[in-house]
Amino acid sequence: MFKSPPDKRSKSLERITRNTAIYCAVFDEGSPLEVLVIYEVPVDAMMREAQRQLDAGRNEISHLAFTIKWAQQNGKHIYSKPT
Repeated sequence: MFKSPPDKRSKSLERITRNTAIYCAVFDEGSPLEVLVIYEVPVDAMMREAQRQLDAGRNEISHLAFTIKWAQQNGKHIYSKPT
């Protein structure tokens, strides 16, 4: 994602705004193709966090990271692997 210039930042953030929701999946560490849980995160929550991370970043191009705790706090739990 581009922090600047503004036109590149806007284009980068379209990766989020073009969606109706964002899905965050947690994978099993020992079996990386196995999904343990999925959270559905509203676009506005994802945008706030993306903009916060871009504003705080030192580089003009950054990768964004979202923790499990953040997804739990900002998203809706929609799937857990059956036990």
